[in-house]
Amino acid sequence: MNGENLQLKKTLPRSRQLIVWLTLLLFICNSLPSFAFQPKAQVTLKANNISIGRVLTEVKRQTGLIPFYSNKVLNDKEKISVNFQQLEIEKAMEAILAGKNLQYEVSDKYILIKAASAPSASSTTSSQQVVNSDITGKVIDEKGAPLAGVNVVVVGTNLATQTDGDGQFTLKNVKENAILTFSFIGYRSLQLTAKAKMKVKLEPTELNLKEVVYTGMGINRDAKTFTGATATYTGEQLKAIGNSNIIQSLKALDPAFIVVENNLKGSDPNSTPVIEIRGKTGAAGLTLQDQYGTDPNQPLFILDGFETKLQTIIDLDMNRIQSVVILKDAASTALYGSKASNGVVVVETIKPKEGKLRFSYNNDFKVEAPDLTVYNLMNSTEKLEFEKLSGRYTANPGVPEDQIGLDQSYSTHLTAVQQGVNTYWLNEPVRIGYTKNNSVSVSGGDQNLQYGVGFNYRQQDGVMKGSNRNGWGGNMNLAYRKSKLSITNNFSVSGTSQAASPYGSFGTWANQNPYYKKDPDAKWLEQTRAPALNSTFILPLNVPNPIYNATVGSFNTGTGLDLTNSTNVKIELLPELRLDGGFQIAKSEGSTTVFTSPDNTIYENTDFTLKGKYTDGKSEGLSYTGNALLSFGKVLGKHSITANARSEFSHRFNSSLGNTYVGFPVGSNGNPRFAFSYDGVASGIGKPSASQTVYRTANALVSANYSYDRRYLFDASYRLDGSTSYGTNNRMAPYYSTGIGWNLSGEKFMQGISWIDNLKFSSNIGVTGNQNFGSVASSSVYTYTSSYNKFGQALFLTSVANPDIKAQKTLQLSNSINFSLFNKKLSGYFQFYNKFTNNIVVSIDNASSTGFTSHQENLGNLTTKGFEMRLAYNVIQNIKSGINWTISATASHTTSAYGGFGNSLSRLNATQEANKTYMRFQDGNSPSAIWAARSLGIDPATGREMFLMPNGDYTFEYNYAATQVIGNTDPLIQGIITNSIRIKGFNVNMSMRYSQGADIINTALFNKVENISYAQLSLNQDKRALYERWQKPGDIAQFKGISLTDATQMSSRFVQRENVFSFESISVGYTFEKAKWVKSMGMNGLNFSAYTNDILRISTVKRERGIDYPFARSVSFSLRASF
Repeated sequence: MNGENLQLKKTLPRSRQLIVWLTLLLFICNSLPSFAFQPKAQVTLKANNISIGRVLTEVKRQTGLIPFYSNKVLNDKEKISVNFQQLEIEKAMEAILAGKNLQYEVSDKYILIKAASAPSASSTTSSQQVVNSDITGKVIDEKGAPLAGVNVVVVGTNLATQTDGDGQFTLKNVKENAILTFSFIGYRSLQLTAKAKMKVKLEPTELNLKEVVYTGMGINRDAKTFTGATATYTGEQLKAIGNSNIIQSLKALDPAFIVVENNLKGSDPNSTPVIEIRGKTGAAGLTLQDQYGTDPNQPLFILDGFETKLQTIIDLDMNRIQSVVILKDAASTALYGSKASNGVVVVETIKPKEGKLRFSYNNDFKVEAPDLTVYNLMNSTEKLEFEKLSGRYTANPGVPEDQIGLDQSYSTHLTAVQQGVNTYWLNEPVRIGYTKNNSVSVSGGDQNLQYGVGFNYRQQDGVMKGSNRNGWGGNMNLAYRKSKLSITNNFSVSGTSQAASPYGSFGTWANQNPYYKKDPDAKWLEQTRAPALNSTFILPLNVPNPIYNATVGSFNTGTGLDLTNSTNVKIELLPELRLDGGFQIAKSEGSTTVFTSPDNTIYENTDFTLKGKYTDGKSEGLSYTGNALLSFGKVLGKHSITANARSEFSHRFNSSLGNTYVGFPVGSNGNPRFAFSYDGVASGIGKPSASQTVYRTANALVSANYSYDRRYLFDASYRLDGSTSYGTNNRMAPYYSTGIGWNLSGEKFMQGISWIDNLKFSSNIGVTGNQNFGSVASSSVYTYTSSYNKFGQALFLTSVANPDIKAQKTLQLSNSINFSLFNKKLSGYFQFYNKFTNNIVVSIDNASSTGFTSHQENLGNLTTKGFEMRLAYNVIQNIKSGINWTISATASHTTSAYGGFGNSLSRLNATQEANKTYMRFQDGNSPSAIWAARSLGIDPATGREMFLMPNGDYTFEYNYAATQVIGNTDPLIQGIITNSIRIKGFNVNMSMRYSQGADIINTALFNKVENISYAQLSLNQDKRALYERWQKPGDIAQFKGISLTDATQMSSRFVQRENVFSFESISVGYTFEKAKWVKSMGMNGLNFSAYTNDILRISTVKRERGIDYPFARSVSFSLRASF
């Protein structure tokens, strides 16, 4: 049975079964049931020196089968030791009755135990059962290759061994009918009855990916004995959420993996998300990055053992994914040393397997619609009334003659409204977006050589017209294994092309007045009029027509090409000693082109030699990485030891070249050869730009893992990193971690507690680093002057290096409780963490007399605390019938606070204050804090805003120095609630996100209800600007007087508490595996799935989402066929 669980139940006719399951499905979908019954047919029990009677009683409780026997046949007082982990009832009974000359029979709901019949002569001679004899055998993997280091244990005894380099093992003096357990990291554990000669084949399964922690560098850990906090997700789990990309699926699966909402870019296919794992270790705005640096809180991404970019992960074909592992704390991430403070995401792609030629085809299709329901704009009647009340058509008392022209303008707009003009501009720049992804793969091979080849093409059209991101990719994998040598080579090539929408920012369309008619051919929606009779007043209109500007030939495009080849070699020196080596070389190229047509209205009053602009940029990158690993693993009785020594070096070279041209003839199509000059020539600085950057790193690592009886656990690692990101006086930096764990469920005193299946406590501490700021801190930057003569060209220092820059380090402490209860019906974990980041690399402003604006220093610290949890309940789990229903919920919370800055950043804070931003860098405050003045509301008598000063005084005057922390954009708690149902080949998955207690700045209120200047009165605004602003004395209103057009500063009135509930993903799928018509077509399997993503969002705050690019709701379909 290969260790699979066997479920026993009474059989119903097929018609009645169908009725039962359809009824159950409807019941589930309406979320009504809270309990469900399932019969048990597997036994989990670990106990020493326990009576057979008590064991049989536990069997009855877990399976529902009633043991039936005579005391003359079986002495149920006899003591035995058992260790069953989801053991089939047949195997469990064989172990219980081993050596007693008894036999059993499962009949209906009974287990009949009786004396064994005398064996026939033929059966006696052919049987390989042994009595207290030696057992020899060989263990192989699914490819037929020998497996070294497999644990072989005789159940209920201390007798154990390990396979050698050829997969061979020997056990001496084994009792008749003894049960042997075969276990190995990454493979399904197997229990078999002992025979004189055995050949055992272990199978890896996706389910067992949970038993292994793949670290991405060849150092894999047994999940049961590892003290680190990790999470593993299979390719199937990822595709159960969606078929877009890995990031979209991970954020719906793991509570620590947070994708920060980008309210500007929305669903733009060319934007990259902001990602955090367990909060922040840095803050944007503090560190001066070079152009190759990344977000200071972005995690490290590893693809098939080597570092890669976030964009590569986003563009990766999901059908190639084998698993994704998230490493969260010091014990799991310290292996990556200076790059691991923000967590590590390890992605493994599917490897070729031995066997006949296999062909698979995948088709993914997605339909997206823009979400325009979040806009609350005025119609033409409301907008004209708002303009009138705001004083747009009222002349200044000092110039009464201007009223004639204003009346004329109002009359024109009123006539359009009365004629029924009410243009809905929001649907003009958007469309239904389609994404099509096709991928094919071929694999096969024999025991020594396996191969895999794949290709995919993806076409993604965004919901704004003209925006897209298309990509293609190919990969070729070869694996060779002969005896103790293994060589793999992976080659991949991918290309992308992208385009931004020529319709520009979506906010432009949201600002258009509804009383203007759409006219694709008109350059202006309304133009400046001549002065009215007896007036010198000219109403400055010249309202650009956005449809015209979108169709004059402007464009913003880009391309990319990446080639990667990696080779890995493994040599088994001894059964317990292995040497690994790897080398990767990667080449990348990219280009961007932005052209603004000279016909665009922004050039209306510009000299013809400067109309139009063309900017192109080219970038190249070359990197290579090499590593070597020596691994040792040994099991000595109850002692398990693994040790690793690893070293790695890397080199990365990046270069860029850019040109900007200005001045193009009318009607130009964006060919730079028609440009009149370089940008800036008139001021003497017009030249191409170019840059080159080199990064080098080297590190050495040692790690060890020890467990005693799989109960007491210990992990330790130490890594020494060298990097060009550090100052010349501090090129090397150490990182370390240590962790301890206790599998409490393995203790003898826990054996009598049958409802606890697994209970594990672990704690670890360590130091990791962050290099996302690039190398600008450790390198001086020089810039050539624009002037030159025959003696050459001068240069000047623009950024000075700090040779004493140290590595930015994070001290992490993590505590975890992992458990499974009630025969694994209820499982989950609670994790608590504390991250203290010190030596933050900060950009410090210099005095003007120094000649350069800033330099880099290590300054201050950031403390992040939080917790995450997950609970999962198996309402139904019947493996034999293929029925599973699981409900799970996750939750996470983080808080952060600065420290150690003192007054060092006073100038930076003054700049933030002068720029009227809501961010400050002060000790004790969070990077996510919102700074604003505390408002007392709108004075009913005057319609003006009143403020509360820190000293308790009231005032109408806004004071920037009086701003204080008003809120925090981090939610108090957030997570995912998942409902997953599987009935044989049919599956349903629902993931719902909740977020509670986040404070946000409502930009719709700040920019479209208030803060409306006289010039902005011509733009469309939020309805609340008309209906909810103060209009006359005595009005109780939230917003200032409607006639006030002076600037409004940030105050607590615009900071709102947001609670959100959304359907992140709903998927339905069916897999055809055993259908005759599938087999008749030569297919091994066929799967069809349908998804909806972000289909519903409920929020307590009414605001605009997707300012520059709207958010979208999507429906997707996937078809997968294998031959």
